[in-house]
Amino acid sequence: MPYLRSQPPGFVFLAHPRDVKDLYNVRGSSVVAQHSSSEEEFRDKMLTMPPTITGEITFGFDVLRGEFLAVLCLPDTILYSRGREQIDLAVQVAHSRGARVLGLGALTAPATRGGLTLVPKLPRGMTVTTGNAYTAAVARRNVIEASEATGMGDSATVAVVGCTGSVGVAASRLLDREGFRLVLIGRSQTRVRKELADIVPRARVSGTIGDVGQADIILLLTGDPSAYVTPDLVKPGAVVLDLAHPLNIQHEDYPSFRQRDVRVAQGGLARIPGYHLTTDLRLPDRHSALACLAETYLFAKEGITEHSVGHASADFAVQMEAVAARHGVSPRPLDLDMNARAAR
Repeated sequence: MPYLRSQPPGFVFLAHPRDVKDLYNVRGSSVVAQHSSSEEEFRDKMLTMPPTITGEITFGFDVLRGEFLAVLCLPDTILYSRGREQIDLAVQVAHSRGARVLGLGALTAPATRGGLTLVPKLPRGMTVTTGNAYTAAVARRNVIEASEATGMGDSATVAVVGCTGSVGVAASRLLDREGFRLVLIGRSQTRVRKELADIVPRARVSGTIGDVGQADIILLLTGDPSAYVTPDLVKPGAVVLDLAHPLNIQHEDYPSFRQRDVRVAQGGLARIPGYHLTTDLRLPDRHSALACLAETYLFAKEGITEHSVGHASADFAVQMEAVAARHGVSPRPLDLDMNARAAR
């Protein structure tokens, strides 16, 4: 199989299954399924497995390649002790594969405090990135694209849900620089005012998810159950951009939003020249890469050796955007279906 090559990968991207469907992408899952009497038994068996290389990432004829490494914990356990232990094991697997760069995907970043708890344990010569900086830059581009497509421009009011998170802080500052009116939504208003004190005077601060109803564009940066967005919370004509991992809004729920004249699109995706991943991440198409994975690629391609952990800064997001442009990496256009209302 291609992901068992002896040539060391330039990077390893670390993630975890979002649900049972993702477990079927893990090498050996078909054998486990054959010897399981139920899906529950299959799930339980799979979740006892150690971190596993599940795919290879290539870029056309580029000699640089990466590997996709799965920590077999679901979202409800990855943030706890077993999840952290498995992430520590995954770092050793990545090191044994010879990777120079380790990228943290989905909840592996929050589980390690944005990579901060990993830095003291990293093997010599390995660099870690959360991918938060380029994700913040892509989030800004997604919002600008949505505002232009709806004709609102920078007069749009943007709700940032998860504004104090590792992507949210940088994304909020970038959007403020663009001149958007912001509704900053976090679990703690006190923390919002502390983390984003420089832009709070120009924004509305909220600790209630219901305040997304004030916005023309809603940027979802958290999949926390307390922040789930439902159609009744959003005003007709609004656009919802889901960058959460796991997703805040499931694709099967999109029609119920459309019934209220609300468009929903998955954001936070990038195009990388020649990109191919042998693992199906159930993204809109197989040529789309997660922005955090794109940043991992850029670290390896550019030879960046300084860790990018914790909260990303807006300035570093701008730097990563320039690095991306230099290597032909760009945000994936949104699937907004702006003509949906006219068609009805």
